[in-house]
Amino acid sequence: MTDNTSAATLEVVAVPPAAPAPEPVYYDVKLNGRFTWQDFNYLPRDHHIVDKTIFDAMTAAGVVADVKQLS
Repeated sequence: MTDNTSAATLEVVAVPPAAPAPEPVYYDVKLNGRFTWQDFNYLPRDHHIVDKTIFDAMTAAGVVADVKQLS
């Protein structure tokens, strides 16, 4: 009698769940001067809803008069 024990055994490995992607952050911005981003003009008389990338560029240009973080 032959005993074959060469069958592959599966090993179960616990994988921690991946963290969800961070939610995008938006800002309601009022400007004190004109700002242009990729051929789009942001005018000082309007409120603008922008993402973090554009907000950082506006802050670097020094045109942010008032800001409120949304989300």
